[in-house]
Amino acid sequence: MNSMLPTANHIPEGNEKPASRRKWRIAAAVAVLIAALIVWEAWPRPTLVDVVSAQTSPLIGHLSASGEIDGKVASVGAKTAGEVEQVYVAEGERIADGAPLARISPGPTGFAATSAEQLNIQVIASPFAGVVARRYVDPGDTVAPGQPLFTVVDPQQVWVVAYINDIDMPKVHQGLPVEVTLPTYLATTYHGKITAIGPLAKPRSELQSGARTVRVRIDLDEPMSHMIPGTEVNVDASVTLRSQALLIPADAVNENHQGRYVWVVRDGRANQQQITTGLTNYLAVEVLDGLTETDLIITAGQQDLQVGQRVNPQSTPAVLNPK
Repeated sequence: MNSMLPTANHIPEGNEKPASRRKWRIAAAVAVLIAALIVWEAWPRPTLVDVVSAQTSPLIGHLSASGEIDGKVASVGAKTAGEVEQVYVAEGERIADGAPLARISPGPTGFAATSAEQLNIQVIASPFAGVVARRYVDPGDTVAPGQPLFTVVDPQQVWVVAYINDIDMPKVHQGLPVEVTLPTYLATTYHGKITAIGPLAKPRSELQSGARTVRVRIDLDEPMSHMIPGTEVNVDASVTLRSQALLIPADAVNENHQGRYVWVVRDGRANQQQITTGLTNYLAVEVLDGLTETDLIITAGQQDLQVGQRVNPQSTPAVLNPK
């Protein structure tokens, strides 16, 4: 009877086929998974691109110009020829209105002048209260009629003269607020506004060529005593180019034989959209036609794009106006 019992190593024939099938199924599943991974690796993934939406906002431009401090300045000279007999002031000295600056005699010192000649003795006086900016003579010097002897400056009456490129003049108007900085005082900014605009555009250089500039006057809100006429300054201002405009980043705009275009994302794919542009502040461009606020404009990653290519858009902030 024991011979009828199966041994421990004996597997019934009925169990062999299910085990074999399971092994084949596992092997097939692994093969399918490996094939899928190979296809996934080989399949082109969507290209990562940065996008922004067109925005309606004011278009702000930046105005930059060079200039110098100007002010109430007088060159004081001799009316007739003579010799400097005495000088009463030094450079940098504060003086009152009408204060004597120098005495000019009609001849050399010690010369026996007639009474008529004595009447020609000149006392050079300051035309207004201020500071002696320059002194050009010393006692004993001979002077000619009209020769400058002193320069007097009123430090309380100073303003700025700026030279603005004629191409920027459409941005300029009387009353425009500006900021003025002195290269020697970089930590300090002065505020003022344009109060006068010159009627002529003149060449920037003496060669009468190149860019032309227009002279404008800027009155400062709070003049400072160390603002010396003739000192170089820098002038900056923010100007509104358009009160409301549909704006996109300037670096998103491309050109082809048809004109200007941008890359946009539609249905997950890259497409080219022709646009008509208007004003620009070099950070942003005004779009007159071709886009709406719902469009996603590609700003980075478009260098090797093809029309219809799948893309993965990532929203990024857009800087459209200068700070």
